[in-house]
Amino acid sequence: MSSWTSIAYPNDTQSNRIKFETSKLRVLATTDIHMQLLGHDYVTDLPMATNGLSGIATLINRARAEAKNQDAGCILLDNGDLFQGTIIGEILAAGPLADRHPICASLNALRYDAIGLGNHDLDFGIAYLRNIATQLSMPLVSTNLTLHADDFIQKSVLVDCPLPRRDGPDDHLKVGIISALPAKTAVWNRHILDGHADVHDPIESLRATTSDLKARGAQVIVLLAHMGIGGNDPDQIENALSFAKLPGIDAIIAGHTHRRFPGRDHEGLLGVDASNGTLAQRPAIMPGNGGSDLAVLDLTLSKTVSGNWHITDHTSKLRANTAEIAADPVIKKLCMPIHHAAREALSKQVGETDRALHNYFSLAMPTTTAALTARAKARVVRASLAGTPDANTPLLASVAAHTAGGRGGPDHFLCIPKGPVFRRHIAGLNPYGNQIWALRMTGADLRASLENNASIFHTLQPDQPNQPLVNTQIPSFNFDTIYGVTYKIDPRQPVGHRITALQFDGKEIAPDDPFILATTQFRAAGGGGTIAADPDNIILRSPVNIADAHIDALAHPGDTVWSSQIPWSFDCDNQTVQAMLKTSPAASRFLADIAHLKPRVHGQTADGFLDLGLTL
Repeated sequence: MSSWTSIAYPNDTQSNRIKFETSKLRVLATTDIHMQLLGHDYVTDLPMATNGLSGIATLINRARAEAKNQDAGCILLDNGDLFQGTIIGEILAAGPLADRHPICASLNALRYDAIGLGNHDLDFGIAYLRNIATQLSMPLVSTNLTLHADDFIQKSVLVDCPLPRRDGPDDHLKVGIISALPAKTAVWNRHILDGHADVHDPIESLRATTSDLKARGAQVIVLLAHMGIGGNDPDQIENALSFAKLPGIDAIIAGHTHRRFPGRDHEGLLGVDASNGTLAQRPAIMPGNGGSDLAVLDLTLSKTVSGNWHITDHTSKLRANTAEIAADPVIKKLCMPIHHAAREALSKQVGETDRALHNYFSLAMPTTTAALTARAKARVVRASLAGTPDANTPLLASVAAHTAGGRGGPDHFLCIPKGPVFRRHIAGLNPYGNQIWALRMTGADLRASLENNASIFHTLQPDQPNQPLVNTQIPSFNFDTIYGVTYKIDPRQPVGHRITALQFDGKEIAPDDPFILATTQFRAAGGGGTIAADPDNIILRSPVNIADAHIDALAHPGDTVWSSQIPWSFDCDNQTVQAMLKTSPAASRFLADIAHLKPRVHGQTADGFLDLGLTL
């Protein structure tokens, strides 16, 4: 609702009383949906605690109705990583684009005003994203991404937002929308972007585009920052807090790190008000991931008679998409066909396992799921290099600790029971659809990589029994186990000095020893805080799908590739060091697997994890 208020100054008379028009703007936002349309875990084939985007749709409809009743303007935005995720994303990207792509149909039905791009939205290629854009009734926005041809992505957008007035015709607010990808997208997605698109420095791109929007008449500018807010993640050199300091930006939607703001996830950071939701004193919000929350950012606006709008107050609130939030029937109907198709495809048996494969302890020891993935990669690389000069170079394989709890919660682990292995299990082994690459590396490179991996552990003390083992500020997928060598990790030592007894075939590894590493394009490009490989050292970009590689490895259980399947363990030089590990309550069935760590069950934490005491 627009209204007029008066401010009186000293020596006030009627003539020098200045009037301000006030109004309300509600900004609704989602981020990191990752194709979670209906709230279903396709790996376990079980419903989740929320209804995904269909539950978010119910929250959107409620929030819009409230805004209407309060005579407030309202816009709806998404902050990226929307078109990739769950097996649905891969199924849709693998075939011809359907006439009614479920995510496009859902976004159109919900009447989003603009969609910002995240780095994972590029994972299936520019052509696929272009086809997505043809079905959307709202623009795709990325301020620091430039396509080389037929640019269907806009640098910025002006949204015309009506501001209801009870005493006359509606006012209209011109809301400028800008969007920033991480600069490292150029590294993570190099295999997709090279020759097709460029990622520019976000700060410079945002600064120039903000000025341009102002010149075009933008009265309020909202930044979709597909960035975290801060912390120790080495991939987060840039973050939404630094962008909040740019002149001209009025409000920020953050994302990418799958965290929530306001709230406890970002307490104690300089320039961050985690209670009221501000970054550098500007209104901000970050609504989790997978449809966990709807961001509701309410802005109070004042406009002087000169026509300039200013934000004078705000509230930043997350509305949780709980199990009690019913699925919106329109979105549910649009998404059910692909949901049924995905479940049917994932129900097919593709192999067998003679023991349970799980990753409940992947941050405390090498796991059976990691061993399978390492074998799968190594078999592909070994076959590709047969008959080449690199065939006799020692072959290693790295495996990231995906789905290891953390921000995903106590159910965010993978367990394949003994017996038949289904497609859905294979999908859980590689949630991001990475490609298998191989690169040359030296012993020095290997040691540097392992030291980087070991930085995920806190520096532990012998006399502190309940100290946490893992630094949760670092995502679990930054931690790799490297197969083909053996090594020890001493978490008592400072970061960068934790790897001991690094050996190949029982011999100490020298800095110039040559190796071939089977890895992913994400790691080879520098993802997860690693050092990007020199392009000259990348010797294989395999066309073999990693899911097919897993199935092939299951079919050849006798091929161990290496003589040892236990690459690493903790070594605290005969001192007794105790630490706490948070894992799934389901891990209690497999405590025998970590008997060497003398596990002690301390019960469940408030957020549902099993708290285990370990002796390293």
